[in-house]
Amino acid sequence: TLDDVGKHNKESDLWIVVNGKAYDVTKWVQVHPGGVQAITAYAGKDATDEWNCIHKPGTIEKNLFPGNPNGPVDMGAVSGVAPSQATPGPPLDDDKPAPEGNGGIPGILGAIIFLAFNVVLMLLRTIFFTGNLVFKFENNRNGTIRSACFLLTFTIVHVAGNFVGMIKGPNEANGEGYFFDRIAWTGGLGLVKDSPLSVVEEYLALALLLHVSVALKRSWDISINYCLNTGRWNMLLSGLTILFFLTVHLADIRFSSQMKYTMLRPPPYFVAWPGVLEGRVFYETDPSIPLQRVRDLYTREVELFKDLGTCFLYTACIVVFWCHMLIGWK
Repeated sequence: TLDDVGKHNKESDLWIVVNGKAYDVTKWVQVHPGGVQAITAYAGKDATDEWNCIHKPGTIEKNLFPGNPNGPVDMGAVSGVAPSQATPGPPLDDDKPAPEGNGGIPGILGAIIFLAFNVVLMLLRTIFFTGNLVFKFENNRNGTIRSACFLLTFTIVHVAGNFVGMIKGPNEANGEGYFFDRIAWTGGLGLVKDSPLSVVEEYLALALLLHVSVALKRSWDISINYCLNTGRWNMLLSGLTILFFLTVHLADIRFSSQMKYTMLRPPPYFVAWPGVLEGRVFYETDPSIPLQRVRDLYTREVELFKDLGTCFLYTACIVVFWCHMLIGWK
């Protein structure tokens, strides 16, 4: 009965009721991804409404003991408590489990190949295959996970390019910026004349929009009723900080009104293939190639980071970004 469950209301002896069944979660509470307090708040009580609000159908069944040595122990049905109307099933927003075996390519080589393949597949499925925008706007985590993979990949490539550009000098940094200006015609799938953004930037913007909107909906549905000291607001607050940082960064660089211009010899075929081995990717030295007026990103960045306050703001926001990423990974 529910009264029997109520006797197990301590962290050292903790039962809860979910969907009409009692579960001994004494061991599981210590490894619960949402933290100890999220479960102890319902020690000896019916946690069905809160559980179903946060978790996907089938979550508790997937983690049951003995399959999971520290998982919940099914103690049976509770009399006087109606089971949930929804029959728990397999998680709806997870990908299919990995196939058994090594996929035909054993060892580290196979692991690297399949990792690369699945990362590329994940990036291609960033926006339109997450399950969020099928019939109604959902809060399942596919939207945040896949868009985060794409955004993180772009960030790594972008930062690496900026780092190399600043080391190699103005021509490389400005040439990289002009590379994206040259493909602006792809914006709007090439149907919009004088598009300000390339298709890469548009896809990036869509991924960011999806990530932010789904994250806000998840925060509203799951975390809004918790106090700040529970830690349930950490992702929301760090995410809003990063959104503020991105707005500042775009205003400082991409849409800056203080941008200056310089002259550059851009590669005829977008990349300076003869100079790749020299570390020269985005500009040419051949005097027969005509000069082109391009944005002077190198000078803009040097001027920007001469300001100590700007350096402090960027550093603090990057630390918050790392915290956000690590919390999300956990």
